[in-house]
This record gives sequence, structure tokens and C-alpha cells, in this order.
Amino acid sequence: MRPGTRQHPGFTLVEVLVVILIIGIIINFATLSLGNGGPGEQLKTEARRLTSLIELAAEEAQLKSVPIGVAIGDSNYRFLRRDGDRWVESDASVFRERKLPEGMHLKLIAERRAVEAEGEQRLPDILLFSSGEMSPFELDVSSDLADDDRFRITGDETGTLALQHVTP
Repeated sequence: MRPGTRQHPGFTLVEVLVVILIIGIIINFATLSLGNGGPGEQLKTEARRLTSLIELAAEEAQLKSVPIGVAIGDSNYRFLRRDGDRWVESDASVFRERKLPEGMHLKLIAERRAVEAEGEQRLPDILLFSSGEMSPFELDVSSDLADDDRFRITGDETGTLALQHVTP
């Protein structure tokens, strides 16, 4: 040691920042390698997405004073809007047709199920009115990979939506 210099034990700021950067990169790779949490988490995500989209469509129906409908398929859903005397596909990108991931299914339990007769237009399964009301329904979101695990979305005539986890 030279006379007049002091030696400080510890790390420099650059060394600490490099260690923090390396730890951050390792955590990032660990998070990516875990994936999406499996079929149960993916099922929950899809059920939440559909619930949120129905809530958003209900608000849109009130704001624009136009009824909006939801057509439910086995593994897809789409939003329709009333245009005169016909139901047409919604032109808003947020309300585009969506397909569920492979192995996921939708099952509508409602007062009436819309039917599509030969040459006739398909009517929506769920109606969202400009008054804030909606047609009552129960909709199950399930997956072949989630061992009878499913989520149920319910809507009542007052426009209240609920999402429940249904266990076997």
C-alpha cells in the first residue's frame, strides 16, 4: 500500500449494477421458461377475457344506443350489432371474432338458443340492450386438458355479470 492512499473494502457502483443486471436476466429467463401456467391458467385467462369483452360490449351498447349481440359457437364467439332490421358483424377490432385455444369449449345454457335456419341470418345468443339490460344466460368455459375444471359466466336481466370457478 502506498503512503497517503486509503483502501476501502466493498464493491464499486459498476460492480453492483452488473450483478443486478445479471440477476434480472436470469429471472427473466426463468419466468419465460415457466410458460403460461398450464391449462388451468389458460382457461381462467380466456374466461376473464370473454367476461371483460361482454362488459365492454354492454357499455358500448349503452353509449351508442344500439343493441349488441354475442353469437356463441363451440370454440369461438363473435359480436354483432343491430343495423336496421339485421344483425351484422361488429366492425370494431376489439369485438372481432375470437377462437379459443385448441381443446377449449363454450357451452351456453340460456332460455333460448339461437338457431340458424337454412338461408336465414343467425341471431345472437346473448343480447345486450342500450338500456343496460341483457338477456339472462349461463355460459360454461371448459377445457379438455383441465380435468373437468371450468368457469361459468352468468348474466342476468339487470345487466349484472359474474364469473365463477366451478370445480367438479
